[in-house]
Amino acid sequence: MRRRHLSLGLVPLLVMLACESKPLQPVAYGPWEEGLTLAYEDPSLPAAEQRNHRLQVRVAKARMAPGEPGLVQLDFASGNGQFALQVRHRKGGVALVADDGRTLAQPLPEGFPNIGPWEDRGTSYRVLGRGTWEGASLLPPGASAVGVWVEATPSSGPRRRTLYLPNLGEVESREERQGAWITVNRLVARGFTDLPAIKPAH
Repeated sequence: MRRRHLSLGLVPLLVMLACESKPLQPVAYGPWEEGLTLAYEDPSLPAAEQRNHRLQVRVAKARMAPGEPGLVQLDFASGNGQFALQVRHRKGGVALVADDGRTLAQPLPEGFPNIGPWEDRGTSYRVLGRGTWEGASLLPPGASAVGVWVEATPSSGPRRRTLYLPNLGEVESREERQGAWITVNRLVARGFTDLPAIKPAH
């Protein structure tokens, strides 16, 4: 009887602690830590060309807080030039947005990954399931290498399968070529940089 009274006495305390606990950061299927810099290469290219076509993505600015959409500015740099994109994270979804807040594209809808098939700008998407990324050595200690595979079927062109990891987003993409799935984009480096990838124009 005494043990039962002790257990009942713990219930209000546990409820109170559960209400006070808040996540430090919302879950996002894309990079959001300021300064985080990711580099991608296309393994389907000849070895000599892979580094020349490397794409660098850096989180220039981020506003992430529990209970509100997270806005992230990503700076892209490659041998073809530089540009910036603004991304909004909300409830697992990822959207590209204009400066005035308009949604330009919604690669991952809200509720991801627990959703059914969806369409965006003429492309059909569906969640294939979870998978473990082979490049886990690039992840920080304690980070999970388990992500979600998404298949994209455009109205014209080859199908594409992309693996998304929490807090990183795309880490690998495969394209269907002559009945085989060929890796065409892979995360090859992860770190933090202080200098922006895109310098302001003078």
